[in-house]
Amino acid sequence: MAGREHAAGDKARGTSGTDDVRAGQPNGSPAPDDERPAPGPEDARTGPSGGFPRPDGAASIPGPEDREDVRAGQPGGPPGLDVAHPQVDGSWRAQRELWGDAGWRRWVLASSFARLGGTMAPFALLLAGEQATGAFSQGAWMASGYAMGMAAAAPFRGRTLDQRRLPGGLRNPLLAQAAVFLALALACFLKAPLWLLLPLSVAGGVVPAGVVAAYRALLPVLVPRARLEAAFAIDAVLMEVQWILGPSLVGMLALADATLGVGAIALTGLSALALNLFLPDREPAPGPRVAATIASLAPFFQGLPRLLYLSSLAVGVSWGVVDAALPPRLLQVGSRPEAWGGLTALLSAASAVGGLLYTSTLKGRVTQDGVILRRCLLFLALWGVLLVPLALVANLWALGAALAAAGIFLAPQAAMQATLLQRKLPDGRQAEGFSLSNASFALGLGLGSGLVAVLLETAGPHGALLTAGALPVLVALGGALVWRSRI
Repeated sequence: MAGREHAAGDKARGTSGTDDVRAGQPNGSPAPDDERPAPGPEDARTGPSGGFPRPDGAASIPGPEDREDVRAGQPGGPPGLDVAHPQVDGSWRAQRELWGDAGWRRWVLASSFARLGGTMAPFALLLAGEQATGAFSQGAWMASGYAMGMAAAAPFRGRTLDQRRLPGGLRNPLLAQAAVFLALALACFLKAPLWLLLPLSVAGGVVPAGVVAAYRALLPVLVPRARLEAAFAIDAVLMEVQWILGPSLVGMLALADATLGVGAIALTGLSALALNLFLPDREPAPGPRVAATIASLAPFFQGLPRLLYLSSLAVGVSWGVVDAALPPRLLQVGSRPEAWGGLTALLSAASAVGGLLYTSTLKGRVTQDGVILRRCLLFLALWGVLLVPLALVANLWALGAALAAAGIFLAPQAAMQATLLQRKLPDGRQAEGFSLSNASFALGLGLGSGLVAVLLETAGPHGALLTAGALPVLVALGGALVWRSRI
């Protein structure tokens, strides 16, 4: 899920200590998040959420929940975010209103093509690398290089896009993506050595880094704040549709030639570029620019965002292991590696169903952060546990059943994480913050693929798959323990 903004438990509100989980509790009372009273006027200095910490230690930037358009119709002072206030009637009305908006539909179409290439790349590079070099382990290194390149570049590419008018600023990355993947497809077709294929794979991850996050940063321009939670939930389902289409398309193209899947990624970027012409512009936020240094990323790794990004990393590692180890595992159970495209489609279909079920629970109100966090950690743990049978079952049908069961919990995680991230990120660093989530997932994807490349020669595919669920379960348990200790 290289772009699964699955991606990726979250709920801390401040920047450190207990404040990040007790926002709106001036006296630090131990009441649970979903039961605490609304803060008093003394909290108006920084807003009930605690806001997003400024790098220089100055007053925090108000979060979205601190703004009048979110608090409209709530008399009697500045209530906290966790006061549920109706916005629309019923669980489906917000979605119907979204789909009735032509701007939303255009955004869905453009962002879908932009993300399709990311869902195709890991599987396409694995198969093209195997065809070019004769070894799945070499293809796994190419997939790992792609993910690592994206992880390293995404935060800073996202910051660059925050400072440009969107979607016009996406033109050069999408053009560069087309050029790199056409060159990579040609190199694989000519059976170039790994020392040439690996740098091209890394470049394939670097050049489009930050693009998916930039599309999400456009959402507040198109969608009223009252509908953003529903928009992110629907977007998580749409992401699963991409994961149905992408690997399935790669599998079908690989029946003719494995390099065709790599070349098709170039066409997805060019299609998105054309569709961007129909999207509204988003001007960069005013104010001084933040220097592109590692230290400037520190505010993102405090409180709630830190847990979000760690969850994205855990999902990425598990997905990287599954994505690289299942094709050779299919050979062990008497099937073909290309069948992984169909299994990915099954997993994503189950994830989309899970996302729709989660969306149906939204009642047009702002859900409390504590509720979202508990659900997210539970779903993360269930995802990890249900991956274990992949190493134990011995036929294609059982593999599909295990993937479908695990997949139900993916899209809801992505929706919950995106909702909470959007609440915590300042307006001027939205693309950068979402890029960090994508980078965390991509880093995990690269680590997982690299782990499989090492284990294939020693433990085999089934041994590698035994590691897939470990990190999600550990992060979920650790996050739950830390959360409980701070209540």
